Amino acid sequence: MKSRQDERFVRTEFASVIGTPPYAATPIRSRSGLKRTAFFPTISAIATDFKLHNTYLKPDYFTDPVEEYWAIRRTAGLLDVTGEEIVEVKGPDAEALLDDIMPRDVRKMKDGHCYYSVLLHDHGGIVEDGILVRFNKELFWWIGGPGNSEECLYANGVARNVSIESFNDRIHVASLQGPKSREILQQVCDADLTPVPFYGMIQAKVCGVPVTITRTGYTAELGYDIYVDVAHGAAFFADLWSTVQKAGGALCGSKSLGIRRIEAAILNFGQDFDWQHTPVEIGLGWMVSETKAPFKSQKALMAAEAHPYKQKLAGLRFDGREIPLIGDRIVVDGKERGVITSATGSPALDCPLAIGWLDIEAATPGTSVTVAFGDRSATATVVEMPFLDPERKLSKG
Repeated sequence: MKSRQDERFVRTEFASVIGTPPYAATPIRSRSGLKRTAFFPTISAIATDFKLHNTYLKPDYFTDPVEEYWAIRRTAGLLDVTGEEIVEVKGPDAEALLDDIMPRDVRKMKDGHCYYSVLLHDHGGIVEDGILVRFNKELFWWIGGPGNSEECLYANGVARNVSIESFNDRIHVASLQGPKSREILQQVCDADLTPVPFYGMIQAKVCGVPVTITRTGYTAELGYDIYVDVAHGAAFFADLWSTVQKAGGALCGSKSLGIRRIEAAILNFGQDFDWQHTPVEIGLGWMVSETKAPFKSQKALMAAEAHPYKQKLAGLRFDGREIPLIGDRIVVDGKERGVITSATGSPALDCPLAIGWLDIEAATPGTSVTVAFGDRSATATVVEMPFLDPERKLSKG
C-alpha cells in the first residue's frame, strides 16, 4: 500500500527548551511547554522521530510502523501513552458530580472497575471521551487526552464538596498491548492479573514500583495501561522494556497505534469528532442511560434525538492500494457527500481503510463511493465498523 505525501505537513528539525522531570512547578493550571516523558531515557536511545501530544514528546516510531503493528498483534508492544491525562475527582460529591455530566450511570459502577464514557457540555456536545476509573464512591480518575476535561470538571464542581486535580505532570502512562501482554506483565507484577476483568483496575507493584493498572488500551487487543509516578518512571520503564524484549515484544510508537485503532474503529477526539457532536451522533448512543437519575444534558440529548442527523461516521474499504488523506472528499453519483477523518493501510486486511463523515442516505453498507485524491480518485465501499474483530473478542480474551 502507498501513502501519499501530505503537502500540508513537512518534517522539520529544530532546537527547543524541553522540560524534564521533575517539571517546573507552577500555580497556573493551563497546559503549557514542551516536555520529555519520564520514559524518555529508554525511548531516546532508539527513537529519532517524535510527535507532540498534550505537551509531551512521544515516539512516532522506533523501527518500522508495520513491524511494530505486528508486534502488537502477535506478541506485545510496549508504548509510551503519556499525555493521556489523569484528572483526579475526589470528595463526598465525586460520584454525584460525574453522574451529572456523563450519560452513563456512574452510581451503578463497582469499585475497581472502569467505564469508557464521555463528558458532556450542557448542549449535549462531547467535551472528551476517555476512561473513568472508580476507586470508591469518593475517588475517581478521569483519563482523557488534550480535551478540556479538567476545566469541565472544575466548572461543574465549584458548588460541590469535591476537588479536581490534573496529574499530567505527576503520573505517566505506559501501555502493554498484545496477546502475550498478560503473560509478560505477570512476570514483573506482584499481584495476580488473571482475575482482573476487561475494564477492571488493580493497584500493585510492577518491577518493584507501586502502580495502578487498568485492563484498557487503544488497540482493541488484550492489554494493560500502567500508571506510574514520574519519580519512578525512568527505572520502571527500563526494567519493563527489558522484560518485554526478552519475551519477543517490541517498543512501539504512535504510528503503529494509529493503524490498529483505525482497524478497530476507535474514534479520535479532535479528529473524528469534537464538541459539536453528541454521543448518539458518533455511534455511542449505547452510553446514554434511559434509567439513570436526571443529568445536565439529558433534555438537550432528547431534543437532538428528535431531529434526524444528516450525517454519520462510516467505514470505507478501498479497492486500490493508495491510502487517502484526512480531508479528502467522498463523492457519490458525482455529488460531494462526505469527508475523510482518519485513514490507514491495514496490514491484516491488506487494503486501505478510512473513517469519515458521510450523508445518512449514502452511508448504507455496500454503497460504492469515490474519494477524490486531488486530480485522481479511488473507489471504496461503505462497510460496517469495526473493520477487524467486530465482536472485540481479542480485547476480552
